[in-house]
Amino acid sequence: MLRLQGINLIIGTIVLFIALHLTFAPEHHTVRTTGSTLLGGISFLLMTFSVVLATRLEIFEEMFGGLDRMYQVHRVAGTFTAVFALVHFFSIPKELPPGVDPVLNSTFPSAQIGMASMVLLVIGLFVALNRKISYSRWRNPHKVMALVYILVIGHFMNAPGIFFERFSASGILLIVAALTGTVALVYTMFGMNKRTAMSFTIEAVNSLERATEVVLKPVGNMLKFKPGQFAFVEIQGKDWSEPHPFTISSAPNEDRLRFTMKVLGDWTRKVREELKPGGEVIVRGPYGRFDASKTGCRRQVWVAGGIGLTPFLSKLRAMEDDDDREIHFAYAARNKEEAIFLGELEAVAATRDNITLYPLFSDEGDFARIDVAKKRLPGGLTDYEYFICGPKPMVEGLMKDLKTEGVKRKAIHVEAFEFR
Repeated sequence: MLRLQGINLIIGTIVLFIALHLTFAPEHHTVRTTGSTLLGGISFLLMTFSVVLATRLEIFEEMFGGLDRMYQVHRVAGTFTAVFALVHFFSIPKELPPGVDPVLNSTFPSAQIGMASMVLLVIGLFVALNRKISYSRWRNPHKVMALVYILVIGHFMNAPGIFFERFSASGILLIVAALTGTVALVYTMFGMNKRTAMSFTIEAVNSLERATEVVLKPVGNMLKFKPGQFAFVEIQGKDWSEPHPFTISSAPNEDRLRFTMKVLGDWTRKVREELKPGGEVIVRGPYGRFDASKTGCRRQVWVAGGIGLTPFLSKLRAMEDDDDREIHFAYAARNKEEAIFLGELEAVAATRDNITLYPLFSDEGDFARIDVAKKRLPGGLTDYEYFICGPKPMVEGLMKDLKTEGVKRKAIHVEAFEFR
């Protein structure tokens, strides 16, 4: 669930900037100049937050509720960055005010830098929001946003003083933001991957029904993670350099790391058909806050749809003998043949009194729906906390219906596995 702590930090920073910018606006500013520079500053602050969130630091996971939520905020902040920047661009006075040296301004061409950054920003936003462009083709062009950020800093730092007073209260805030964002950008590009990378070798590649389980053996230390977390998997070798996020399906106390990948596209199909034991894999993580053990509610409903089973596999495999939570586990698949690890789930449920398993097969007319839950769950729907992972339509439908039934949003936990 998205946490408000991080959102409040963004809103608070922008409100502070607005207050400083309007309260201490230079006397020579016109209303148009004050308003347009205000929009430009807000755009830059949003872009800075996008850059900072790209560091994937754990402190921000705590503030926003997990890396998946951070990327949602990153995407929304990037979109509004472009919106505010466009309005700023069209509203800023195009003629230099009286008293500004045109020769000096041509030596430091703020306007030209701003134009270049605007064009690149709009192109980058189009690419980012265009779902028809594959992840592999999107990933490298998206790195151009680092150049855009540097250009934006150059744009306002070279702006004539009539537009941007560097040592005004709001100007100092923007400079601090620029320094923070630059450090974050350098870390993301040159330090993050090195700091988080852990080496593994491929021990086994197991073909399942429409999925593949990859078993990894650590070269050095084992990755420490919590059940429900995920990591980025980067297979080494020619044509394998592109990292992909997958939920860890093994338990934290195992000496091997396991990922279960549904065959959805070219990359996962290649994993199934070409990946062989003995290869090297770099794993970066762990990330995510899809943790059912930290909630205060002992009555829980787990809903897994298809490959959304993987975080729950890790939870079940890590469950202690004295765990007294009452867990109702609905596992939805097309049919029994496609219900991977169903035998393991049935075995666990048979040996534990606190777990009730509900296999739901759509081919038999059994779906993960609220009307089904109301018939099978003891007590009312509001007596439980819900953990849901699966196809987006299933997750969104269940969330909507649960809230209609009076279940509070904070009692509904979902894995928002989207990074574009």
